[in-house]
Amino acid sequence: MFTEFMDAWAIAQVEQDAYVAALPQWVQLWMNWMILVLGVGAIVFSIFKVEARWLLLAMLLTVPATMMMGVYVGWNGLWGLTHILLWPPVVIYMARRLSLIEVRSVYGAWYVLALGTMVISLIFDIKDVGQYLLA
Repeated sequence: MFTEFMDAWAIAQVEQDAYVAALPQWVQLWMNWMILVLGVGAIVFSIFKVEARWLLLAMLLTVPATMMMGVYVGWNGLWGLTHILLWPPVVIYMARRLSLIEVRSVYGAWYVLALGTMVISLIFDIKDVGQYLLA
């Protein structure tokens, strides 16, 4: 059973790569931006800041959840569902803590970029999932 799952995971990875390659270039750039800001940024700042740790946890949950969804339903407009399910608690938490953040610092600039990136991504994801479900 584990071997079958790992085979399905490998197939899903190939399918994901093909799906991403077929997306418009601006979407691929946006995805790279998210990896840089949300992934790398969260890793760097999680050493010092609790907010970054919560974002890192959300990212660590999102990646395998997205892959598992790809294994079971394929790569389609539902891709953003994992963001819709896992990111809102972090967005709310970070938005509530924004007044405590010194935004004129390196961490503060990253914080605002990360929060904005998640909000924009969620808007795209809600649109994409909605269009997929209504089609």
